[in-house]
Amino acid sequence: MEKAEFALALCAVGLEKVCQAELERLGFGVERREPGRVRFALIGSLGTAASLMRANIGLRTAERILYEAGRFPAPGFDELFEAVRSIPWERFFRREDKLVVERVRTRRSRLSAQTSIQSVTHKAVYERLSERFHLARLPETGRVRGLRAYLDEDQCVLGLDTSGEALHKRGYRLAAGKAPLKETVAAGVLFLSGWSRRLPLLDPFCGSGTIAIEAALFAMDRSPGLGRSFGFEDMPLASAGEGGGKASAEVEAAKARVRRDADFRICASDADPGAVEDARANSGRAGVAEGIEFRVAKAEDAAPPFDRGSLLCNPPYGERLGTPEEARELYRLMGEASSRFDGWGMGFVTNDPNFGESFGRRAAHARKIVNGAEEQYFHWYPPERGR
Repeated sequence: MEKAEFALALCAVGLEKVCQAELERLGFGVERREPGRVRFALIGSLGTAASLMRANIGLRTAERILYEAGRFPAPGFDELFEAVRSIPWERFFRREDKLVVERVRTRRSRLSAQTSIQSVTHKAVYERLSERFHLARLPETGRVRGLRAYLDEDQCVLGLDTSGEALHKRGYRLAAGKAPLKETVAAGVLFLSGWSRRLPLLDPFCGSGTIAIEAALFAMDRSPGLGRSFGFEDMPLASAGEGGGKASAEVEAAKARVRRDADFRICASDADPGAVEDARANSGRAGVAEGIEFRVAKAEDAAPPFDRGSLLCNPPYGERLGTPEEARELYRLMGEASSRFDGWGMGFVTNDPNFGESFGRRAAHARKIVNGAEEQYFHWYPPERGR
C-alpha cells in the first residue's frame, strides 16, 4: 500500500474554514486546520503532480500550497539532520536548482534557534542531492525552491513550496490602485457572506475591481489559476513518468468547466474615474468584462439596483487613503445609505474592529482576518426586511 501524501494550504488567518470547504469541494480530504494553514491529503488516484495542480489552480482563498516533504520528531539537531537527509529530495530538485529555507517557526520545541535550524536543514538537503547527482558542489544556477520548517513540541514539518508566485497573483490585476484588497481575501469575503451567482452583487468602492472580478470568476466557475504557471511544474515529480500528463489533464478540465453562459448581475462603482477605468481593464484581462457593469459614482449615493442582493466592499481605511476621521464620516454616511438597501446583505472589510459605532449599528458577524502584517475585519449585516 502506497504511503499517503499530504500538503498544506496556506491562507490568511480567519479564512481556514472557507479554505477547508474549498478543498473538500475539489475532492480533497482535510486532515486538520491550524491558524493560517489547512493540512489535506493528496488524491492517490490522481498522483502527486495532478493533485498539486488541482489545488494550485482551483483554490480561491489559499495563498500558497506546500508539499509536505517530511513530518518527523526532531528533539535535537542530529535527529533533524538525519531525518531531512533521508527524504528523497531528488523528486523535487533538478541538479541546478537552488534551495532557500525561507521560513522557520518553532513552538514549545527544544530546537528554537531559527538560523541554526535553517543551516542544518539546508546542509542535509544538499548532502542528499550531492550524493544522488554525484557532485561535490551543486551549481545553484536554476530555479529557487522555497522550503519552510515548522517545529511544534519537537515535531518537525517540512513544507516545500509548489506555487512559485503567491496564488493571489492571478495575473489580471496590473492596475492595482492605491489600497488594493488581496484577491484571496476578496474571495474569502464572498464565501463568508454566502454569496452565490443567483444574487446580484454591488461594490460601491470598487477600486481596482477585485471583489467584483473574483465574484465573476466564481460565478463562471473559472479557476483562479488558469493562465499562470506554478513552481512545481518543472520539478522531476511533474515529469511524464510521475504523472505530468495527469497534471495537464487537470488544466484542460478546468478550462472545460468555465461557464461562459453563466447568468449573474454584478455592479461595481467608484468615485474616482481613473479607478473605474483600471477596474474595467483588470476585468478584461480576467476575461469577465462583459459580466460586470462599471459606473462612476459616490458610494454614499448608492441605491440598490435590484430588490435583493449583496453589497460587499472594502472602503477607505483612513490610513493609506484619507484620515481616520474622514473614514469614520464615510462609514456614518454609508450607515445612513443602508436604509435604502432593505432586503440586502451588506459586508464591509475595514481595519476598524469598532466599525459599527460609526456605521450606526453593530454587525451580526465580525470576522478578524490577519493577512501578513495587516489586520482586517469583515463586518457582515445579513439581509433584513422592514428595518
